[in-house]
Amino acid sequence: MRDSMVKRLNKFDEKCKHWRKLHKEDSLKFKKRILFTLLLGFTFHYTIYKIILSGAEYSIDGILFSMAVFFIFSESIFLFDKIIAIKFPWHTSVKKRIISLFLFAVAFFFIAQIYIPQIEKSVVKNIIDDPEKYRLILLVGFLYLIIYVILIIARNFHESLNFFVYENEKLKQDKILSDYKALQDQLNPHFLFNNLSTLIAIIHNDKNKAIDFAENFTDVYRYVLTKEGQVAVTVNDELDFLKSYTTLHLARIGSGLKVDIDVDSDYRNKKVPHLSLQILVENAIKHNITSKTKPLIIRIGIIEDRLYVVNNKQLKESTYSTKTGLSNLSKRLKILTDEELKIIEDDDIYRVEIPLIN
Repeated sequence: MRDSMVKRLNKFDEKCKHWRKLHKEDSLKFKKRILFTLLLGFTFHYTIYKIILSGAEYSIDGILFSMAVFFIFSESIFLFDKIIAIKFPWHTSVKKRIISLFLFAVAFFFIAQIYIPQIEKSVVKNIIDDPEKYRLILLVGFLYLIIYVILIIARNFHESLNFFVYENEKLKQDKILSDYKALQDQLNPHFLFNNLSTLIAIIHNDKNKAIDFAENFTDVYRYVLTKEGQVAVTVNDELDFLKSYTTLHLARIGSGLKVDIDVDSDYRNKKVPHLSLQILVENAIKHNITSKTKPLIIRIGIIEDRLYVVNNKQLKESTYSTKTGLSNLSKRLKILTDEELKIIEDDDIYRVEIPLIN
């Protein structure tokens, strides 16, 4: 009950952090947008006074009025774009969205011409009396407005592109995780089948050893199940598990098997795929002779940030193998690290190296 409550609280806290982050990003975008709009209004005012009304005195009232007008225009268009996004999503209705934006901007501009001159007379001291210059100013203002609409369209294209890139990456990640889970699911039957085969072989020779084996096997399989959902586990966990796992084989082989582990503590917190060491040790035992006179010696260590498992080569004359374990491990490593396991062998040794995951 307590663990469940802690999980719920952690989830709630994560959601709060997520919403705070989104709110912070939205606030930043709003501030940037307002700053850009005011700058646009100022450049418009500067342009008309520099080119159309050359020689006229600058008016603070005029500058503020231009900024206010541009703010109203731009925010209205931006709000309209947000509203029509519900009915015309950008990635499905590009043409309708563009047409709607331009029609709204044009209609809003011409309707505003009815009220802007009246407001301007009461706010701005320096009124432009020349009709030709006033029409030219309106034309420049209209061009500025069209430029703003084009910028919104460009922004929509950019966000749409980001959306599809994100969705594409998400689909890739989902597929990778799905493939990895499918590979993990192969291991349990493979692991179970091999050890049950060993148990059956022991039963015929020594029933007491078979009982001990079965008891150890339950402990080992508990580890397999508890770590099942994890993509990778620490080297330390794998080594601890390997000690229990080799106990199963020592019950059957005895002094015919020797396992030496030499892994420095600096590397024990790094990670490897789940059951990777078990697969490599099992592979060595399965394909080589193990006897008192010819013991199989398996050494585990680190070389150049890679974990290796090496054994002396004394191959059995015939061994049936589906090679499921090594193939599975190689594929999982490819997904996690973009590298495959490395096999080095000669007449005397067989060595497998796997990259460590930080």
